[in-house]
Amino acid sequence: MKQRNLGWVLLALGSIILFSTTTTWAAGSPKIGIVDAVGALQQSQWGKAATEELKKAAEKMDADLDQKQKAFAGAKEEFDKKKDVLDQKSKTKKEQDLRDMQQEGQKYLMDSKGKLNDLQASLAKKVHEVVEKLAKDEKYDFIFEKTGLVYATDKEDITKQVAKELDKLPPWKP
Repeated sequence: MKQRNLGWVLLALGSIILFSTTTTWAAGSPKIGIVDAVGALQQSQWGKAATEELKKAAEKMDADLDQKQKAFAGAKEEFDKKKDVLDQKSKTKKEQDLRDMQQEGQKYLMDSKGKLNDLQASLAKKVHEVVEKLAKDEKYDFIFEKTGLVYATDKEDITKQVAKELDKLPPWKP
């Protein structure tokens, strides 16, 4: 008998929740927006300038790494030419110097990748902050990233608004 009453109570409770949810959705549909964060960066002057700064930082890191690689290659070539005439002590020291140079180059490569990832994350965070502010100001319930959607109409797309808000920011510095 208790199970039967429990079943009716659960059914009634489920119905109340279902109807209250339906009423809430019918009374006011959620405000949904779609944003293409990469598109907003590409459309805004701020995003273009920030992307250019990021590109310059990456190019400088690449140039520094290239210089280290060339120095290592030159030192290795010189060692290979002279290794047969060097005494064991000099040979061991040069080999250690080459290992140190190689490790330094690998460390620089890893550090550069980490720094570049941090810069990209900083840029993405700034875009996220702008989207979040726009969502709060415009009272959006949900904003989805366009790249994760199968289909969305353009009427919910706020990418241009985000690009305009990005252009109001001070220049981004890496």
